[in-house]
Amino acid sequence: MTRKSLLVLIIAILVCSLQISFGQSSYTEYVQNGNGARAAGMGYAFTGLADDATAISWNSAGLTQLYSPEASVIARFGWGSTTPEFSDPSYTVDVTSGSKFQLNFASLAVPFNAGNLNVVGGVAYRRIYDFTMKNTVKIGLPDFNYEGTLETDNSGGVDAISPAVGIQFNEMFSAGVTANILMGSTDYKDSYMENMDLLGSYEDKYSEEYSGVGFDIGILVKASPQFQLGANLNLPASVNITEKYPGYSDYEYKLKVPFFYSIGAAYRASDNVTIAADYHARPWSNAKVESDGEEYDLTGVENANSFHAGIEYLAQAGDNVMPLRIGFYTVPTPGTDDKGDQIILNTVTAGLGLIMGNIILDGAFEYRFGSYSWDQTENIDAKEANFGITVGGTIHFGKD
Repeated sequence: MTRKSLLVLIIAILVCSLQISFGQSSYTEYVQNGNGARAAGMGYAFTGLADDATAISWNSAGLTQLYSPEASVIARFGWGSTTPEFSDPSYTVDVTSGSKFQLNFASLAVPFNAGNLNVVGGVAYRRIYDFTMKNTVKIGLPDFNYEGTLETDNSGGVDAISPAVGIQFNEMFSAGVTANILMGSTDYKDSYMENMDLLGSYEDKYSEEYSGVGFDIGILVKASPQFQLGANLNLPASVNITEKYPGYSDYEYKLKVPFFYSIGAAYRASDNVTIAADYHARPWSNAKVESDGEEYDLTGVENANSFHAGIEYLAQAGDNVMPLRIGFYTVPTPGTDDKGDQIILNTVTAGLGLIMGNIILDGAFEYRFGSYSWDQTENIDAKEANFGITVGGTIHFGKD
């Protein structure tokens, strides 16, 4: 084998393995968390608390805890890196990732009375699955003076317009329903650039469009003034997906998402301290794909059931209130690594807010970390470290 042939083979193997690895780790996009900077700061343990307008995504029964009209806007962005632990010094790989600043949630909720019932209605735009991602992989072969860059640049996700209503039947029990009118699209772009004419530089593009309807049912039980329980039931839904490739006919299929649910509890230990915990059941292994009248099981897909916990402390800042939050949650993704083991990551969170009369500002920081097998044959592991920032603002129209 000539030196050039050996170099081409090494590069081809590296590029192929890196593409597969990104396909595995990108399953984190299918870990469905709710919306909101406050929830993010508390580790997304919000199903049993759900006492602001983001209840539309968390637990629509929690809307009944609003006593004045409320509007909110939330945005999010992130960045990170994946570090492969290579023992072979003959090549180097540097991986970085990031996402664009984007709208995560926007809502308006209005309480009113229907007879003797306390009713709160609302509507929200929310991102359910975020596929926005930019990964850059720089490959170096010092012995051959070769450099290559593999880039994945995706933008978009599955969004929803979500009208919701919550009804309080008595002091103890509330229920609600959210209708999710699915929409949105994602643009995918993969490219490879090199400093030598070996594999050849290339760029591939395609897009997806989404549609469908889903329903969530929320339940909130206030066992005492300090303790309450909540549940959010995501009924089975079908997502219509249309893939569009330049120069080819569109390809249409349905992703049949099974029944998901979240349960949570919130305990107000004092006027200033709230503790919350959630369990999210996401049995992705039961999902199916329907194409051309045929239904198929998804292979190599794991359940993504996660645990969440968070604490909020209300500190006094002059005439204003400053909420301080910390949290933790597990990220068992639906994907597997090169050994066939489920990719499981962990996340710690912190949040800060400022309540100034009828205006509330919130921010949250997330640090997600973990490791998994990158290449079983070469015994290579990868360490992942990702960071996220969520910021939001809420306005109450009128006094509680």
